[in-house]
Amino acid sequence: MTTDATITHTGAAGATGRDATARPAVDPAATKAPAERVTLAREPIVSCEQCGMCSSACPITGVDDFNIRRIERAVQLGVVDHLLGTRLPWLCTTCGRCEAACPNGYKIMTTTRTLRAMMAEELTPPMAPCRKACPAGMDAPRYIRLIAESRFADAYAVIREAAPLPGVLGRVCAHPCEDQCRRTAVNQPISICSLKRFAFDQAAADFAPPSTAADTGKTVAVVGSGPAGLTAAFHLRKKGHAVTLVEARAEAGGMLRYGIPAYRLPQEVLDKEIGDILAMGVDFTPNTALGEQVTLEKLQADHDAVLLTVGAQVSRKVKLEGADHPDVLWGVEYLADVRAGVDVQLKGRVAVVGGGNVAVDVALSALRTGASSVVLVSLESREEMPAFSWEVEEALQEGVEIVPSWGPGRILISESGADTGFAAGAVGADGSGRSVVTGMELVQCTSVFDDSGGFCPLFSEETKELACDQVILAIGQSTDLTFLDPKGEVQLMGGLIDVDLTTQATALEGVFAAGDAAAKAPGTPGTIVNAIAAGRRAAGAIDTFLGGDGDTYEAIGLADGAVKYTGEREVGFAELERVAMPVLDPAGRVCGFDEVACGFDAETAVHEARRCLNCDLEIVMARNGGPAVHV
Repeated sequence: MTTDATITHTGAAGATGRDATARPAVDPAATKAPAERVTLAREPIVSCEQCGMCSSACPITGVDDFNIRRIERAVQLGVVDHLLGTRLPWLCTTCGRCEAACPNGYKIMTTTRTLRAMMAEELTPPMAPCRKACPAGMDAPRYIRLIAESRFADAYAVIREAAPLPGVLGRVCAHPCEDQCRRTAVNQPISICSLKRFAFDQAAADFAPPSTAADTGKTVAVVGSGPAGLTAAFHLRKKGHAVTLVEARAEAGGMLRYGIPAYRLPQEVLDKEIGDILAMGVDFTPNTALGEQVTLEKLQADHDAVLLTVGAQVSRKVKLEGADHPDVLWGVEYLADVRAGVDVQLKGRVAVVGGGNVAVDVALSALRTGASSVVLVSLESREEMPAFSWEVEEALQEGVEIVPSWGPGRILISESGADTGFAAGAVGADGSGRSVVTGMELVQCTSVFDDSGGFCPLFSEETKELACDQVILAIGQSTDLTFLDPKGEVQLMGGLIDVDLTTQATALEGVFAAGDAAAKAPGTPGTIVNAIAAGRRAAGAIDTFLGGDGDTYEAIGLADGAVKYTGEREVGFAELERVAMPVLDPAGRVCGFDEVACGFDAETAVHEARRCLNCDLEIVMARNGGPAVHV
């Protein structure tokens, strides 16, 4: 076997590879199983007594027929062909519990790793599952490993290779990487998102803006300064193109600024990251709405390419009796007013309608802007709510009452205490000279989705009334695309701009679109990290369109020196528990918009990072048949 191997890093954002969970048919003759390797695999357990202590300790015994004792037995007998045609050796987490439990001290993981080195390439995972799950292609294992070594600035640089907004992502990312983390099979996933935030908190202040290539003489207009637009502007400017960021509002950030409350994303974090991008030489044009102060045709005439990232910044409206009352607000606009510093003062009991993240943020913001109590009414059941589970839990901690499986029937309006509907000028129950909201009639929702998973709510005849003084409707977001000519070449699909999903190009030459306003592949959620990935794809495609190579990757996080990885696990490694993020006390949160999550200190972050299983290095070991060296 070779002695050392060097990890190579791919730079394509959102790179995908072979499905590591597939079971392709493999010809045993195609596996790398010469006789000497079979002997080597058998050597550590040649006298294994098959006591079963290893399989009893293993956290995945029985998962997809995995049983380490049986694998050891097969190797001991020299009959491994049936193992080499399956993914069983790759199910092993290499957590080390088996070796800790073995009464004879055998190096059981050596068996697993040797089998992996003998398997066909088709069965070798293309990359660590956390990285594969990241839409932006972020190299999580690499920056986590650097944090474990207390190399925080290097970790931050690695993150910046894939995305220009690590401080944002470290706070509000949906972190699909954690859903795929192999450590989950052992106990809990690594806090990948929180470690990203830690790297930003530690190193961002001293990080110099990346260098830019020589000016190409090409110009690009990026319309919208949300996550997709900022990401595209960052990568296009790095490639040497002149970039103008066109924004309808006074400040850059899009929904990052005007849709996410400060208790999740502090303004200073957003300002820092946007400032870093503008400092690269990106021009910013505020208060310029497409279709009002400027037209698409004008942008085309003045620039070599145009990218539309206008987002979904208006509330989805629904016809509902009483919804036109002044005490009925719309969620997206309410959050924007709060974030913009408008003196929004709610009154009394507030009912929020919706089950998504916007609705949860509206409910929590309502507690901070005058509401005495907040009830969140959701069509979905508690388990079906589309809001992130951790955000729903946060709402419950702060005192929001959740009423699942009910929808709005009508809003009840009172004139002098009587439910007679809204009439301008009537004396209201509050003595204000106008009618007031007294409650909401709810209708029981029996199901939200049809058999194919499509949104198709069904209701029973059962109703009930919910007393409240104000209602905020937060039932979704929509995109204002009225600036487009219905007969023009830029076409819509399902209410979104139709684009090529690999290049983000529209049918109009030189015009691209990305983010929440653009069509997405089926099943792709409208998350911030997906918008960032789309912005980077668009930047690469635009660079190609302008004559470049389309490569947006830049290695800026190379480490100094090398560390050999042999896979040895320290005593107690498997038992290391996930560290909980320290947060403000729930009772004190509603007093203002201070950030709720407090962040890790250095000791905590290093501890959490050391829980990583180093899946990427395990892959290198298998491919090279020996210890891995990460550089």
